[in-house]
Amino acid sequence: MYAKGMDRITELPTFIIHHIMSYLSAKEIARTSILSKRWYLFCISFPILEFDQCYFLGKAITLMDISDEKKFMAFVEASLFRFCKLRFRMQELRLFQSFLDVKGSAPLLDKWIGLAVDNGIKDLVLMVHNMTQEDTVCILPQTIFSAKSMATLSLFGCRMEQPSDTTTIRLDSLKKLTLENVYINDQMFQKLTNECPSLEDFEISACWGLKNLCVSKAHKLKKLAIYTFYKDIGIVEIVVPSLQQQLMLTSVWFMDEEFDRFISKFPLLEDLLLRFCRLPEKVKISSNQLKNLHFNSCENLKAIDTDTPNLLSFTFSNLDMHWYLRLKKFLGVAKQIENLKLSLETCEVSFNLDELSGCSPSLPLQVGTLELYANVPLSDYETLLDGVFQICYPRTLRVSTMFEEDKKLIEWLYEQLRNRDVTCCNPHHIKYCWRHHLKDIKIQRYLQIEESFVVIEDNKTFADSKYMMDGRYPLTREVSEFNLDWSVPVSNDEQC
Repeated sequence: MYAKGMDRITELPTFIIHHIMSYLSAKEIARTSILSKRWYLFCISFPILEFDQCYFLGKAITLMDISDEKKFMAFVEASLFRFCKLRFRMQELRLFQSFLDVKGSAPLLDKWIGLAVDNGIKDLVLMVHNMTQEDTVCILPQTIFSAKSMATLSLFGCRMEQPSDTTTIRLDSLKKLTLENVYINDQMFQKLTNECPSLEDFEISACWGLKNLCVSKAHKLKKLAIYTFYKDIGIVEIVVPSLQQQLMLTSVWFMDEEFDRFISKFPLLEDLLLRFCRLPEKVKISSNQLKNLHFNSCENLKAIDTDTPNLLSFTFSNLDMHWYLRLKKFLGVAKQIENLKLSLETCEVSFNLDELSGCSPSLPLQVGTLELYANVPLSDYETLLDGVFQICYPRTLRVSTMFEEDKKLIEWLYEQLRNRDVTCCNPHHIKYCWRHHLKDIKIQRYLQIEESFVVIEDNKTFADSKYMMDGRYPLTREVSEFNLDWSVPVSNDEQC
């Protein structure tokens, strides 16, 4: 029996308390340390250690001086030594720091990484903001290469140099590697990818020092993301037949038939995402495994020839109106598109609906969910919607916006779909007019506020929401889902 008011949570085993604490922020964890002596022990033994210089000092990086840096480093030093004395295994270390005195601070950073490695570190996040010139960028301590138990490594803003002759890379358990704004040369890149036998997820973004990027011996790699490179990058060569889950490329240039040969090397790939890449005018993709295909602002691309019977999601951003016919034909061939995302950006919607329906007289195709992102003039909304519904009749139309100007589209859709005018056209056009075939709609509106969702009640207008323009919620996103019930049979045989 427990007396009334007794703290039963405190009596839980330490590992359960630590699991509960893993859902709290570093600030919230720090607050629990003052509850009691037992909670103080929970805090200092918590195996996820996070040190953020800006949060600790309460000021921006640009306002810090050497004394601030020394104060923060003394705090990190004391906290790490205190934890290590408890003989707990370190699960994760997150360090976010700026360096004004890189050379003077290097020995301490080496010591901290060594302590983490000696305590069986599982996950390491090192984010360094250098306040000095490139030639004095913080060098990654080589003791990190002996972290045999480490599963995740994320590095930002440091310099990764090739290990000395006496140092061997022993990252045997490393499964996920993220490099962002890291200096790394070709030799180190090759050694790193070749000598991490368990690597499954690799992301490299805006790194410098590379002349050629070659990935060929990462035999267990399943996900690969390559983001923007500096202009001195030469060749990108990826030979990883095991690549299965995802390949994401940003700002990579392909010449003529090079893309077709490149993509054919990944027969098991399920997700392909290309952003700001330079592609041939026509690309060909043939795969029985591909499920999600996304093109975003890819230069020069005019036609996509696909043989992907299991494709579930297709995205092509920055479509112009000439793509409507090709998109409808693509949907007719694919037949199994469950989710379709359209991002339309144009200064003017110039196509003619009569010409579109005349060229493609078949009924619109069926898709499960259509996510629509549109940046067009308000005067073109009606033409835009007519064109979209000439291509497909979605069971769910989802529109999300973040900025006040974009909310006009949701408001307009709300009125058009709910109060549609069925006297809009002559009998000849009824077959191709969506207003005559939309039987019923149900509307659900909600706000995404950071990671939470708030439902907007039916009897309120969009402007009624107290969160809409509240400056305290900068990440507010309004989402509207229109569940559409169509009264006509939908053809899956495109004749155009």
